[in-house]
Amino acid sequence: MAQEKLDKLSDRLMKICDKEGKEKSPEKLAPIFHKMGQIYWKKLSKQGDSRTNKLCLIRSAALFNAAIVRQPVKKFKQSLKTFKQSLKTFCKELLETAHAKKRDADLLQVAEGVKKKVEKMREETKETLRELQNIPYKVANRERSEKEEEKIEDMKSIQDEITEKYKSIMEHISKECQGIMGECPGSCKFVVTGMGSLARCEITPYSDFEHIILLEEGVQKKENYGKILEYFRWFSVIFQVIVINLGETILPCVAIPGLENFFDANTKRGISFDSLAAHACKIPLGRMEEMDDESSTFELIKPVSEMLHFLDESEVLKNGYRLPDVLMNVCKVYGDDELYLQYSEDLEKKLETNKSFHKQQLIVQLKKDLKSFDAFESLYAVFAESQCNIKRLVYRSISLFVSALGRLNSINARSSFKIIDKLKDNGIINDDTAHHLSYAVAVSCQVRLEVYTKRGRQDDCVGGKEVYDVEDYRKQYDSLVQTVGERSMVDCFGIADNLQKALRHEVEQTEANVDFNFTLKPIDTFRMLLLFHLDSLIIDEWEWDSYSPEQAINILEDDLRILWCASYAYYNKKQYSESLELLERIEKHETKDPGLNIDMMHCKPWCLYHMGKYDDALQLIEDNEQQLNSDLERSISTASHRNYFRSNVLYISALCQYELKNYGSAIKEFTEAKTRASEVNQPDWALKELNKAECYNLIGRCLYKLGEYDSAIEEAKQSLEIGEVHNIPKTEICECYKLLGECYLKKYDCKEARRNFQTELNLRCKFVSGERQGSDKKIKAARNNIQLVKTCRHHLVTLLFYNCC
Repeated sequence: MAQEKLDKLSDRLMKICDKEGKEKSPEKLAPIFHKMGQIYWKKLSKQGDSRTNKLCLIRSAALFNAAIVRQPVKKFKQSLKTFKQSLKTFCKELLETAHAKKRDADLLQVAEGVKKKVEKMREETKETLRELQNIPYKVANRERSEKEEEKIEDMKSIQDEITEKYKSIMEHISKECQGIMGECPGSCKFVVTGMGSLARCEITPYSDFEHIILLEEGVQKKENYGKILEYFRWFSVIFQVIVINLGETILPCVAIPGLENFFDANTKRGISFDSLAAHACKIPLGRMEEMDDESSTFELIKPVSEMLHFLDESEVLKNGYRLPDVLMNVCKVYGDDELYLQYSEDLEKKLETNKSFHKQQLIVQLKKDLKSFDAFESLYAVFAESQCNIKRLVYRSISLFVSALGRLNSINARSSFKIIDKLKDNGIINDDTAHHLSYAVAVSCQVRLEVYTKRGRQDDCVGGKEVYDVEDYRKQYDSLVQTVGERSMVDCFGIADNLQKALRHEVEQTEANVDFNFTLKPIDTFRMLLLFHLDSLIIDEWEWDSYSPEQAINILEDDLRILWCASYAYYNKKQYSESLELLERIEKHETKDPGLNIDMMHCKPWCLYHMGKYDDALQLIEDNEQQLNSDLERSISTASHRNYFRSNVLYISALCQYELKNYGSAIKEFTEAKTRASEVNQPDWALKELNKAECYNLIGRCLYKLGEYDSAIEEAKQSLEIGEVHNIPKTEICECYKLLGECYLKKYDCKEARRNFQTELNLRCKFVSGERQGSDKKIKAARNNIQLVKTCRHHLVTLLFYNCC
């Protein structure tokens, strides 16, 4: 019965949200969350086993807090008072249910005290970050190295300070919980240990708290072991409720059934515990619900030896590698020093006894990470996304791989900085490489801190939510670069890319002895400048450095690549003749790089197209088709990537055919380009969907020109369907509505024609500021089309009148 009520409330709640699960009217959700909180507290928590009860209580606390967050004080005083009273009563009854010693403790008051400590930590971090200076892009090498070293030392100091303050806050909560619960039965020794970014000394003032509770060895043999476990389970529940009462735990964190697609945009995401979603659960209570696959529930309140069982082969394969990965790197937060030391020592022995298995698992995970967090590909993909996730894009692209490099070389240091120091001390990397890696880690940590601190919450996304034109895609790069400056961001990704290349050689065993040392070369800088769309800097650096047109004939492959970067920068700035000139210069030199030939065939036809030389572009594509196919087979291993390049060439060819009014040929090539784009095996890549949407629209445009209006309408609708699901530029969607309007007008369906033209106009006006709307050519055209429909409708009505007479 209780579950049925919850299901109905969940359905009602999701109807108030949009298709992406974002709430339209937060204040309408507040009473629903309050009712759900009461059901979890009063009914569901009284059913099932001990573990289920605790899970229900945690969810109840989160729901009450969610209701409070969404109730404006001035407008809903009475309901807000009711919600707060429910939370207060809940906290009081929780202590009675837990058989706490100090049942009159005020968990809300404890949370208020913690809030003040958190706010102080955040304010001090903000002040420290204000003192940091970005490194100018143009700076002499010696001065640049000194500034980088200064940045490294500053970030080490900042991260150490935040780590100690964060640990102090979690230690304070742990003490409060112990005071509330009283002494553990049998005076069992224990230690609360932090994991994840806290253990790596890379925590932020807004990060979640991943932790476990270690118990003294031998406790599992005691008669009262069950009571001891239950004590620490309630200790953990109270700990989590205090953290939830900070008001920074988003609802997806507690994984409430029925709200899987709910997006909590109103809770100020900050300090919370690790998510209760089945793939996470790195908290003492562990995974409390069965997963769909074979993975079972587990608990992370255990004696040392039992905790280390999670590193055994069978447990790793059952629970996934991420759990043992975090258990290998812990730090003491509160409790017994000797117990913590014992865990650290036993951990090293455990890893040594099964070294080959853990290395094998590391290689398996590393292969996945090199694909998921590829620095070059991830940065390239930002162009096709409305926002970029800085934790995933910047921080993980370096921190994950520094950690992996340390583990591959049996280094168990905690922080990335210390791993790098030990790698250098052991002779695995030289001083220059150590400096580069430390600098990249420093920059990645600074980016996270700058973004979180500026927004006052754990918000990993930078960039706009919607894009109007293709040019708007570059705004997210601007947002990203502004966090630490061009020099630091470009170098950080150049370093990450070099480290990942070396690790690929290691996991793929392409070299007998992999050298992990590297230097940043000019080509690294140019490639990254191009990915960040810093075209003016590319041109400046190319023109004023050693890459002028007068340089020697016999130039290196890297120099040819630099020429191509400069050519593409000119192309991006719409200087097509300058771009073409450089491309022709490259053609005069022999290159062993088929990838460069492919990029040339991507750029040169586009230059000719934009210069109005459609026949020349088509001839170029025809003459080089065989060579392009050969280069694609030689340099690109996956059919998916080869399809992307072939789709692009077909698309350029089709555009030229369209401009030459060869509409039948254009339709054929747009159709093939669309098919190729569909075969690109990157489901989350919006650029692929943009290409498909454009092809549908342009096929529709060709059909319109041929007078096949019904078919054109179908193609435009297909394009709009893609636009509804994916964040393609709104100008592309506007073109679809324009085409629909024109088709319906030709069919004398004035009502539909006007509706589509009006939709186009409204959408354009949404993104173009009021003062610019009068001069915007496309807005003028949309208004003229609406006026044309009115005129046509008047003539049509008049004509029908005379025909009737």
